[in-house]
Amino acid sequence: MPPRRCAGAVEAVLCGQVVYWSGSTAAATVLSSINADQLEETNVPVTRLTRGLLPALAIATALGAALTPAAAAAPTTAAATTDLTISVYGTLTPVVREYRLTCDPDGGTHPRPKEACEAIRKSPGTIKPPPPTANCLDRVYGPEYAKVSGVLFGVEVAAGFNRRNSCEEDRWQAWLPVWG
Repeated sequence: MPPRRCAGAVEAVLCGQVVYWSGSTAAATVLSSINADQLEETNVPVTRLTRGLLPALAIATALGAALTPAAAAAPTTAAATTDLTISVYGTLTPVVREYRLTCDPDGGTHPRPKEACEAIRKSPGTIKPPPPTANCLDRVYGPEYAKVSGVLFGVEVAAGFNRRNSCEEDRWQAWLPVWG
């Protein structure tokens, strides 16, 4: 028996298909078209429980996903907040520079908050250290190091930056405006 064709999200639920919603849009995408008739063709024993469970699961998924776009459409300002304390150190010296940086709106005690926030927005993943299996050139690019702590896009972070190898130097250069 050929699989049933469903045009939209509501029809997909009625046909017993699994519907997935993307968080940012209200459009539904039917990623898999599995219904009870297709299960019989794949030698999976279909029982009365299975026939009733697939449509119920599809309806529950669609109802749960229908509520998600409404909640995701209005993000709280706390989720997008960036408020960091940046401490930059030299060779065997106490703190050389220490700043407070806030983004959205850009500000704080940082001398160039707009440039610093743009660098952070361009590469937010720089806060994560390189993986231990990364192939990094073992060369020291400078004695400076920095510590960053606070909230980055609503997530509590604490990270260290240095210039001890090529991977760490890439991180340092990506956030160069952050160091002041």
